[in-house]
Amino acid sequence: MLLSSLKVLSYPWRINYLQMRKILLAAMSAFLLLACSHHDESDQHDHEDKLNAPDEDIRETESVTLYSENFEVFTEFDVLRVGQESEFLIHITQLDANYSAYTDGTVRVILNIDGKRQTKVAKRAKVDGIFNLILEPEKSGFGSLVFDLGLDSTNEELSTDHVHVYKEDDINIHNHGSAATGLIKFTKEQAWTSQFNVMQLEPDSFAQVITASGEFMAMPGEKQNVIAKSQGIVLFAIRNMVQGMFVKKGDELFTLSGQGLADNNIIIRFNEAQINFQKSKSNLVRHEALLQEKIISEKQFLETQSQFTTDSIVYFSLKETVSSSGMKIIASKSGYIHELNVSEGQFVAPGNLMATISTNKIILLRVDVPQQYFNELGKIISTHFRPAYTTRVYTLEELSGKLIARGASVAENNHYMPVYFEVVNDGTILEGAFAEFYLKTNPEPGKLVIPVSALIEDQGNYSVYVQVSGEEFQKRSVVIAANDGLKVSVASGLSFGERIVSEGPMLIMMATSAGIPVHSHEH
Repeated sequence: MLLSSLKVLSYPWRINYLQMRKILLAAMSAFLLLACSHHDESDQHDHEDKLNAPDEDIRETESVTLYSENFEVFTEFDVLRVGQESEFLIHITQLDANYSAYTDGTVRVILNIDGKRQTKVAKRAKVDGIFNLILEPEKSGFGSLVFDLGLDSTNEELSTDHVHVYKEDDINIHNHGSAATGLIKFTKEQAWTSQFNVMQLEPDSFAQVITASGEFMAMPGEKQNVIAKSQGIVLFAIRNMVQGMFVKKGDELFTLSGQGLADNNIIIRFNEAQINFQKSKSNLVRHEALLQEKIISEKQFLETQSQFTTDSIVYFSLKETVSSSGMKIIASKSGYIHELNVSEGQFVAPGNLMATISTNKIILLRVDVPQQYFNELGKIISTHFRPAYTTRVYTLEELSGKLIARGASVAENNHYMPVYFEVVNDGTILEGAFAEFYLKTNPEPGKLVIPVSALIEDQGNYSVYVQVSGEEFQKRSVVIAANDGLKVSVASGLSFGERIVSEGPMLIMMATSAGIPVHSHEH
């Protein structure tokens, strides 16, 4: 018989037997699942039930999946019989942000049947996260199986009480692996080497959401208008100046040339101011001497001194901004050229807008809220938003933002109620762009909440993948109650305590397309 023959086989043959079965299915799935990593043939893991193996090599297996807060243990092993060796393949996953393979400790397996304890230490396989051992039960009956994970500082135990060791001659063994229909297999090796994760559904708080559109605007005080201070012909001081160019405070932007202008010529005004200054300075020096000799009165001297002060102010103010080419227009703050309103050679008059400089540091978010949400306006406390130019969803908190105002009236032009937030630009917020906003009100507890990344959408219908066991998943339709851009509140289709694929559901969908059968554990 098969089981009897297996008993006398050496341990190395057993490892190669399992590995050989795993190689074939791994090759099939790697072709269709781009996220899967290729391992050396000796490291491949696969759970295909039958791969054209001879009848005498078919074996019955069982599997068990256990969870703790930090770990998942998925184990496959030969059906337990008294006096016969059973090989264990133990897959251990750390339930962290990366859903990673367990590599930092040891694994002890304890079989307890009616007080009879057998302990084995599993050996680390060449594939991280997989441990092997051979266990030969000494007593039949029902009992428990304990997996003791030995970490650096502490131990963690996961156990199951549903273990049955059969008598050596017992042929009445149930089909332990008969799987439900509609299950999809996705192996641990594929999960560990992909952007993949699972989560257990627990009650969470979720705010009611108002969806609206809006715009990114410059914050008042963060934008400077560059105004022409004199009439003249525009000369660009920066070669190839264009919108979006960064300029520093003190940089010369333009020169207003007065050449060819008969009236209000800035160069003529500067020359006049220089002559007046020199004349006033000369008069002041002369009158100081006359005052000492008491030839002029103190009143006359004060008038001369006042005239010198006035001429000095005019001259030096022009001297800072006027050169032999004309009046210099200087940037008063650092920032980006948001708008460029003039071109080279254009004539401008005093007060004309030449350019706008924006610091782009603080951005004002204006959200246009439909009037139907007037009664909910006072409940708005925060927002998520997605710019039109990206799929990234931002939170107000990650940009150090805050709510600054709720509209008290309807805007004249668009008949919406404006709500304003401000955020610190991290360099990815584009002023003037439009965005979709998810306005959040006061959160309500006890909601079933899942990340948007868990959803699969098909023509407006949503579904998720529920983890049934270690490597088996089932597609489940869900109804969405509300969406804040990052998470959704589920109205129906899921229950607390279930585990779902929270990251990488497309990988499971690809496995479905591959037509890979579910492991039924029948050999």
